[in-house]
Amino acid sequence: MPQGFTRRAIGALLTATALLLIWRVSSYDVASLAPSSSNNQIAKSGGNPRRIAKVSMLYGNPNPLYERALQSHERHANRWGYPMYVLQEDISEGFWNKPSYVLSLVIQELAKPAAKRSEWLMWVDADSIIINPAIPADIFLPPSDLSEIHFVASKDQNGLNTGIVFFHVHPWTVSMLVETLGHPLYLPEIDLGRSADQEAMARIMKKTTGGPEGQGYAAGMAYLPRPWINTYEWHHAYEGEKGNMLVHFPGLEDDRWPHMANWLDIVEKTPLEWEVPLKESGYDELTREFWAKFRAARDLANSVQEDIWLLPTGTSTSLRQAAVNNVRLALQQHADEPELLQQQVDELKAAVKEESSGR
Repeated sequence: MPQGFTRRAIGALLTATALLLIWRVSSYDVASLAPSSSNNQIAKSGGNPRRIAKVSMLYGNPNPLYERALQSHERHANRWGYPMYVLQEDISEGFWNKPSYVLSLVIQELAKPAAKRSEWLMWVDADSIIINPAIPADIFLPPSDLSEIHFVASKDQNGLNTGIVFFHVHPWTVSMLVETLGHPLYLPEIDLGRSADQEAMARIMKKTTGGPEGQGYAAGMAYLPRPWINTYEWHHAYEGEKGNMLVHFPGLEDDRWPHMANWLDIVEKTPLEWEVPLKESGYDELTREFWAKFRAARDLANSVQEDIWLLPTGTSTSLRQAAVNNVRLALQQHADEPELLQQQVDELKAAVKEESSGR
């Protein structure tokens, strides 16, 4: 690991720790942490019932395509009243700027009175473009009764993709991001690969021990079907359909530029071509059904778990316990696969019936 990265990462962690301590002992709005339109971030605001802010980064050599892509997000943010923050200075090393910047914003928001802070931060990579601005970002967030969910993302064939992610403004997120940033320092022997920050976060998100409550982070996340929030452009075609919110260009290397230019021309010259009203897009019904099934599976697993704890010692519960564990694992890692989740729910119901009948 380069010594420069180690020194800068340690410095970032120390700074984050200091900010966290300030937040822990203060319930006042800290003026010096307030968003601004200074040369390292852009802030815009408006009406925003779920209090979401959009976040990205763009620094280094000028790139007109990235600038135009982020302008599409700015237009979307303005339409729905979301503040937007764009990191424009290098504050860490490479991809580690992303979790470092998000951490700073989460702490900044937590330093405000609850009524004034953002509830969620939506990270968007600069190689993503809004093509249907009629879709509000908050349609994808978990309902308020699913308060244990602090991280909403999607995955592809390589696992977690952090190109489009929702972070809950919550102490849980502070802890998760600090552990993500600390991963290469405390476990330097692990090769995190090319997208080191993404792999580190994926590893932290699978933990079932440690964390703020000793239960890790796995139960605090949910995967949405990726095409809903993170629709890819492949080398040969767009995987989505008219009505999808955005297009993202991961893994295209130099082929990314002509693809981005084509989509930017479309949204800038004929902005209504891919715009579909929310009610006609299907998102409203799909997201409502998704979270309803998520809630039902969670409640069933919790109910059976409580029943197991109350049963007399010596009662056969091994089938039920294993099935409860499988449902919870499906919620944590496979909520975006409805057939698999339903299979685990059905197996739990069967286990309850079998052991309750004494067979």
